[in-house]
Amino acid sequence: MYTRHLLCAAVCTLFILITHAQQDATALSPGPALNGEDDDGTSPPKIMTQSDPYLVFIPKAPVEIVCQAVGIPEPEYRWEKDGEDVDLSKYPLRGGNLYLAKPSYREEGIYRCFAHNQYGVAISSKIEFVMAFTDSFSDEQTIHTFTRGDAATIPCNNRESVPKPSVFWTDDSNPGQKIVLNNRVSVDPENNLRFSNIALEDMKNYQCNIKNDLLRVQHLSSIKEVVVRNVENVVGRPASLVYTPPSTVDAFRTKELRVKCMAEGFPTPSITWSKEGEELPAERTDYESYGQTLVIKDIIATDAGTYTCSASNGEGTPTKFSTTVVVKAFPYWENKPEDVNVVINDSGELDCQVAGVPLPAVTWLINGVPSGEAEPNPRRTITEGAGSGRVSIVDAVPEDSAVFQCVGMNEYGEVSASGFVNVQSIPAEISDAPQANFITVEQKSIELVCAGQGSPKPVVSWIFKGEKLETGGKYDIVEDGNSALTSSTLLVTGAVVDDSGEYTCSVSNGFGEVPAYSRVTVRMGTKIIIGPQKTITVVEDQDAVISCEIEHDAALPVEVTWTRDIGDGPQVLDLKVSGGRFKPERPGSDNLKVLETKVQDTGRYTCKAVTSMDEVEDYAELSVQTLAAAPSNVVVTQRADDSDTMAALEWDVGDDGNSPITNFIISYETDWSDLGWQEMKTIPAASTKTSLDLSPWVTYRFRVVAVNAIGNSEPSSLSQDYVTSAAALTEAPENVVMEPTDPGKMRVEWPEVHPYDQNGPGFKYVIRWREPGTEEWLTEEIDDYQTTSYVIDSGSNYKELEVEVMYKNDLGPGPASSETGFTGEGTPTDSPKNIQVSAEDTPGVVVVTWDEIPPESINGKLQAFLVYYSMADAQAQGQEPAECPPNADCRVSGLTPFQTYSFQVSVKNGQKEGPKSDAVVFQLPEGPAGPVLDLKVRALSDRLYVTWGAPALPNGVISGYNLSYSEVDGDTLVDTQVKEIKGKDTTSFKISAKPSTSYRIEIFAINGAEGAGDKEEKEVDTRPGGVPLEPVFGEGQLSPGLEQINVTFVQTSSGPAANSFYVLFKEAKPDNSTDDDEADFVKSGSMDLLDSSLLIVKGLKRNTEYVMQIVAVNDDGSTKGPNQREKTLGGEAAVAPPIYVRGWFIALLIIIVALLCILLVLCILKSQRGGKYNVSDKEQQRKGDIESTPLKDDGGFEEFDPNKDNPDGELPRGSQGSLRDSEPGSSDTDSLKEYADGELGKFNEEGSFIGQYGDKKQRPADDGEQGGAAYSTFV
Repeated sequence: MYTRHLLCAAVCTLFILITHAQQDATALSPGPALNGEDDDGTSPPKIMTQSDPYLVFIPKAPVEIVCQAVGIPEPEYRWEKDGEDVDLSKYPLRGGNLYLAKPSYREEGIYRCFAHNQYGVAISSKIEFVMAFTDSFSDEQTIHTFTRGDAATIPCNNRESVPKPSVFWTDDSNPGQKIVLNNRVSVDPENNLRFSNIALEDMKNYQCNIKNDLLRVQHLSSIKEVVVRNVENVVGRPASLVYTPPSTVDAFRTKELRVKCMAEGFPTPSITWSKEGEELPAERTDYESYGQTLVIKDIIATDAGTYTCSASNGEGTPTKFSTTVVVKAFPYWENKPEDVNVVINDSGELDCQVAGVPLPAVTWLINGVPSGEAEPNPRRTITEGAGSGRVSIVDAVPEDSAVFQCVGMNEYGEVSASGFVNVQSIPAEISDAPQANFITVEQKSIELVCAGQGSPKPVVSWIFKGEKLETGGKYDIVEDGNSALTSSTLLVTGAVVDDSGEYTCSVSNGFGEVPAYSRVTVRMGTKIIIGPQKTITVVEDQDAVISCEIEHDAALPVEVTWTRDIGDGPQVLDLKVSGGRFKPERPGSDNLKVLETKVQDTGRYTCKAVTSMDEVEDYAELSVQTLAAAPSNVVVTQRADDSDTMAALEWDVGDDGNSPITNFIISYETDWSDLGWQEMKTIPAASTKTSLDLSPWVTYRFRVVAVNAIGNSEPSSLSQDYVTSAAALTEAPENVVMEPTDPGKMRVEWPEVHPYDQNGPGFKYVIRWREPGTEEWLTEEIDDYQTTSYVIDSGSNYKELEVEVMYKNDLGPGPASSETGFTGEGTPTDSPKNIQVSAEDTPGVVVVTWDEIPPESINGKLQAFLVYYSMADAQAQGQEPAECPPNADCRVSGLTPFQTYSFQVSVKNGQKEGPKSDAVVFQLPEGPAGPVLDLKVRALSDRLYVTWGAPALPNGVISGYNLSYSEVDGDTLVDTQVKEIKGKDTTSFKISAKPSTSYRIEIFAINGAEGAGDKEEKEVDTRPGGVPLEPVFGEGQLSPGLEQINVTFVQTSSGPAANSFYVLFKEAKPDNSTDDDEADFVKSGSMDLLDSSLLIVKGLKRNTEYVMQIVAVNDDGSTKGPNQREKTLGGEAAVAPPIYVRGWFIALLIIIVALLCILLVLCILKSQRGGKYNVSDKEQQRKGDIESTPLKDDGGFEEFDPNKDNPDGELPRGSQGSLRDSEPGSSDTDSLKEYADGELGKFNEEGSFIGQYGDKKQRPADDGEQGGAAYSTFV
């Protein structure tokens, strides 16, 4: 039995191995190539080789016009000449090439090659076929006579030639050899021989030569004899241009621009070229013919512009000519169409883009036929336009295979290129199987590549452990290929042991499915778990630690080494050298420690861990930094011949200490010790020289400091002394200030000028002044440069003076700074008289007028009138006055209507204010009332209840209110009702309303003023209509007494609301048998819920339990609540001992009394400290203007220190004093008592006068009395 089991196991194992071997063989077997060229494949034609677009032939010489194409099946050829078919019986084909045995001019024309098979037609580009020829000269011998020094031109009389010939000149002095050309003797673009100034040695016989290299023919013109008459002296002649290019020249992209200027004159002129607004491109610019010809290669768009040639020879002014270069472009490809293999039912596109100037028009040919003439195809879309075109095929079928030719054309030429669309269908096959066995280590990547081919294009999928893999997480599947081949790369990043196993690649395309397999093994990899920092920076002499902690498979021994590269190549570090500076950080550690680092240790340190299967390494850049070395060789030189204040400083740079030098600091010292070393400028590290602008009459010494991240280097050694010469002063004083001081005086101030800036010896300040219109100046000179002010005493108030301030030294005065100003003003002596106050139509605005002020009393220039005002019964004074300009109405605004104010006016000139006028008292008329306070609206289902408080600012006598209410429909108000409410004491109103409706309530107060007061408004929504919801009992709704029960109605928060309620009640039976019997219930009175939610049920028996029901009522009906039992007081409760004899109540009273005693003692102690509650001072202020009293003393309470700023013993502002100074014996307590007898609500528990600090909206006025006069300060 045991033997049979072993035999079965062996057979099974062998079967499995054979099966896998067959699968591997299948996976590795290559399939047929899908390039469209196999035995079973097809493809439209494609032209591979053709002749150049311009083809020159030699007459009678055999020639082939080349055209070679590929395709399956093999394409056939035909040719067209000038749009007509070529008779191939006369001109045989060699392959696809057109063969011409003895071509002549009859064969000249435009040729095109057509290669076609059953899948399409490919067309060549146009080929212009031109015969070569050269015309001979027909001119006769001529004699050309000139005077020595003249400009001379010998015509060539060009002849036509194809291709373009080479042209040159010969003479009889060296027959057959080209004459030597130079800037005096040259050939123009028409091949004429030109002499800038002819000389005696030019007297020769000349011939123009034309040579056709293709035909190997050379023609000579007739002899052109040149005779030169001699003169004794040749007079100089300015240069003039004898040949110039056209005013506009076209240049073509990527081609060469050649423009030529030629000049004559004596001596021989030279020619230069320039471009307007920019430099010529040096790397693409050449000059030929001794500067006459400007050549720019590889023309680009920015080469467009204006170019100027200039001819000069030292005689007269140079002559110039400008030409405008316009950059054009022949059509050229930006994107050629490419062949597309399309699978059945798939889509494909051919794109082409053609550029040029102007932009070429793009058209398409389909199998040699213009797209507009081709047979329509609903699956094909052709796009043609300027610069680009597209062919789109959707839902492809084999009949859609064709050759498409993109043609781009502008006025300068055309380009064409073809691409075919080939529709195929081939079953899927594996063309590249994944690696059969793949071994890697943990944390590395698994990369398997599998490729399949077919048409339609196959789909490649990956399967692992029975699941299809998708891109995401650690898996990344990247597909590539073409229209018939799919290459799929499976990348598993961060591989772990669990990623080991068999991976299946499946290739399918609907015509078949083929699998391939790969077995993957993942082993643990070596890791640097704590690697070195990429950059480690230390300061010299510090230790550096570079981390490198390794984790590796225990079965794979690891070796860790450190190398460093400090510029001379990697070197392995031996960490075991005794006394060395390179050590492990600690025993057993792989971290490297560098002891006492030196600058020379700077470099790359690499940690490398190697096992038999993998290796890892990481590195750190160690930078050991120190201060840069001090610069050296500081040299200062004069950089301008005419001024020694323009100097140049340069120096040499030292080592940067491994920290890049960021800049250099230039400093100087002079012979003035008080200036010390002055930092002059900071120079970026890229430069080691700088220019210096120095001051005259100064001895300088310079030094340079280099700066890097560590700090500043030591200063360089000092430069030699550099002394500048004295110079005249060139700058006028700046920031000259003229200020009137005392009457008739003016102080002039200017900045101090240090000797460094005095430019020479004998420095002085010069001040001079005069009255405008006078000639004579009064002058004062000040020798002390530290004196920077002077007081001018003119003797007259407010006198205008012209003042000049200038600097002066021994070389003369500098420019003056001129200013005009006035001397000091006096105090105005008179106050305005006959003050009149009148009210404006605008509430709170008055006009104040007065008689004209005598000009002589102003003692200066009238600036403004100051109007002081305050409420007549207010305490505070000192508010900012209104300032009114002269010759204008003086309006004072911001006043409180219906208040009495006191007005005073004073005169103000530029410096002083005069005395105030006598006070004038004026009461303002009534104004519109302020808004009402605390507007509230209670909304039921069909009623609204509006309540409000009187305005804080009545601004008159309130006589009633105007209340309106409207339905709100979106942004529109409808059905507006207005109610006039008489009497100031009415502050509530009930309104009938509709259920579930939005309302807007508006209300304003009415007084004696015209117009409406300030409105207050509120929007509310009424509750839904219908029978009210069932009332519910909650805690505290029933409160029993001896013979009554208080019932509180709680309105529901939603649904129909109740308007009123009543209570049904009866005595309860012990067994609850009659609780629901309605016959015995007694009905209480009804309570309107807009008046109260409390109803008292009276006339009950003591100590008796009652059954009660709350009934909610509105216009739609009533709803009863559930039964609730409640018991009145009495019985045993009535004989209970009173609360005041109970022990706990007596103990509570004792504690409260003790606390009150402690509080009273504290209050007495605090009141004896003085000055806390400054009621008397605030009462005193009420005699002035309350508007100056702030709502809050932001600076704190100075009254806690009654002696502060009070050396004379007077009571400080805010200290306690008498309210009425005229009453003998009055005191602070009198003041408090007086108020206590009145309105107690204005005092808090501490006795503070809350009315001085309260919110104006919480203090309505009583009747018509304006007790709120003080509130004008709050507006």
